[in-house]
Amino acid sequence: MAKKKDDAPNASNVVNKDIIQRLNFMYQASVYLGSVLPVPPPATTSPKRKKKARKMDVHDLSKSYVHSMKVVANKTMVKMDPAVKRTLCAGCNIVLVPGSTASVRVKSSKSHGHIMLYHCNSCNSTRRIPAPPTAAGPSTEMEVDVDESSEPSRKRKRGPTPRVPPLFARPEHIVLCGDARLPDRDPQLGDGIYIT
Repeated sequence: MAKKKDDAPNASNVVNKDIIQRLNFMYQASVYLGSVLPVPPPATTSPKRKKKARKMDVHDLSKSYVHSMKVVANKTMVKMDPAVKRTLCAGCNIVLVPGSTASVRVKSSKSHGHIMLYHCNSCNSTRRIPAPPTAAGPSTEMEVDVDESSEPSRKRKRGPTPRVPPLFARPEHIVLCGDARLPDRDPQLGDGIYIT
């Protein structure tokens, strides 16, 4: 019997479901352990001193989870999601959590519009990731100013374009409670959630 094309995907038919669940657990555990305590500064060792046995802390356990997650993914040939890969530090195998294990800065870029710089607090490495596009598009478009005077026309940059409000702040958005539709709210008053 042939399989129908209109069938919805079934969660029980996922290939390598046990491996994906294992990777998911290790990722969640490493995020939790990495955010429990602040990251200690990188240790500086002098060459004259003997190496002492160092106690493991929660960040070392978090790093070992990420390392074993990479090993399991490579050995089982399961591809990790790019969003997960981008949150892993290539230098020290720690999960880059903004404000906890990493600091994030946004800089402008000619090719991508904006780039997010993740700076690891543990090993001081930097990771550059293109920022997701905004709904209004990039604001670097050029406009020609047409003038009837004798001066040649000059190009000038447009001001920043306003962002499109999120779906919940648009007037065509409706709110349901069960099967009943809640009354519309006054857009002038607002509800204190959306700040422009």
